[in-house]
Amino acid sequence: MNHYPHHIGDFNNATRHLTFVERALYRELLDLYYDTERPLNADVTKIARRVLAHTDDQRGALQVVLDEFFVLRDDGWHNDRCDREIAEFHSKREQQSQAGRASAAKRKRGRPPAAGVAHPSGDAPTGGGGAAGTGSTPVERPLNGRTTNQNQNQNHIKETSSPKADDGATPVPSAVQPAGNTVPKSEGEWAMLFGTEFGVEVDHTDLQDRKKFWPKAKAWVSAGVTLGQMRAAVAKARDEATEGIAYLPAYVDRVLDSMSAAAALVASAQAGERFTEKDYGTTVRAV
Repeated sequence: MNHYPHHIGDFNNATRHLTFVERALYRELLDLYYDTERPLNADVTKIARRVLAHTDDQRGALQVVLDEFFVLRDDGWHNDRCDREIAEFHSKREQQSQAGRASAAKRKRGRPPAAGVAHPSGDAPTGGGGAAGTGSTPVERPLNGRTTNQNQNQNHIKETSSPKADDGATPVPSAVQPAGNTVPKSEGEWAMLFGTEFGVEVDHTDLQDRKKFWPKAKAWVSAGVTLGQMRAAVAKARDEATEGIAYLPAYVDRVLDSMSAAAALVASAQAGERFTEKDYGTTVRAV
């Protein structure tokens, strides 16, 4: 990709808590990701060479940025926003290519026969504008196989993050949505997922936002909550809520607790344990 969307305000809001070096490295990683259209190499040493992070401090800053804005998977460091932009770019380019081929085929079907070629009726082609009247054949505009006018001002999309074919990384898979067994490893990763998955933006630079969200996200990280469990909890919360949910992370945190307690209760019951109404409000008996 020669261009990719970069919203200055969104980028500043998402990275204002970073140091100057961390912000610079983040931009380098974005450029690398979009330039190669692939996840970043899983080997951090190789990434460091590509973004010129030579000192110990720079390599430490690089690791901070990777941990917060990227997810390490089998094929390298992924950034969900980058994967979506790359997939959308290839989809649009394929659509444009198909439209071009269809247009060329339509023009070809409507083209009059060239001079010297027998007309279907047996008569010579009549004159008039175009190639048939002049004895020359029409010239088609060649199809451009590469998009040259990517939108560089998509201000409605938020900034996230950016590898060459020779860095050992593998191509971005067609399905860019994170798998349900993904276990976010940082509060920042949960914050990003709540924006992309559930439409709840968490502002890194807003102290109130961090106070409300970070403790809950830290507990999810410690408990090893998967993205699939969070999706199920959010769906349950939205299905059961009788009125508008004021703050989804807090609401879904309570749902996760209740789901965890219910799972533990069932597991214990299956193991033959008995619980009293005093403890759980009902009696569970093993079958």
